[in-house]
Amino acid sequence: METFGATCIPSPSPRTSFGRQVLERDPKSPASLGIAISEAVEAVSQKPGSRYALGSVLNHVLLHQTVVGLETMKQLELAGDAPDILVGCTGGGSNFGGFVFPFLGQQLRGGRNVRIVAVEPAACPSLTKGRYAYDFGDTGGMTPLVKMHTLGADFLPAPFHAGGLRYHGMSPLVSHVKELGLIEARA
Repeated sequence: METFGATCIPSPSPRTSFGRQVLERDPKSPASLGIAISEAVEAVSQKPGSRYALGSVLNHVLLHQTVVGLETMKQLELAGDAPDILVGCTGGGSNFGGFVFPFLGQQLRGGRNVRIVAVEPAACPSLTKGRYAYDFGDTGGMTPLVKMHTLGADFLPAPFHAGGLRYHGMSPLVSHVKELGLIEARA
């Protein structure tokens, strides 16, 4: 991003009120995506004409990512093969949803049954240990509530954890299909 002229500021930062609050509580905070989202929403809300598009785990991003699953289906078709099981890593769910949803859609329309397993890091087990509830997508409670598997908006993953950009929740769509029993989850 900096190559194209952007300035990248680590979160939490002293540039926002929320970032300063986090740093006052813990000057060495390892941060999280939830904290960064709160700072971004705050910064944009104070600059007239600015907009912030929430992304990552949200439904529109998963739908965009389905190109991955659609391409996989096409390649398997060209090879004359089909999967019995799909296993994918989940952090926030965007890549996983994009990979498996085309197969799940085919299955729901009467196509071949495929076992689908979501595997998540034990350091941030939102699908296997989180509660299915409405929660904020950010730590500061500035975003809309979404129904998802969540460890709580104030959950702070260990600093070594990188899955899902160190995020406390799982995509609403991935959470929903887990609740329906259409996917399995393992930590």
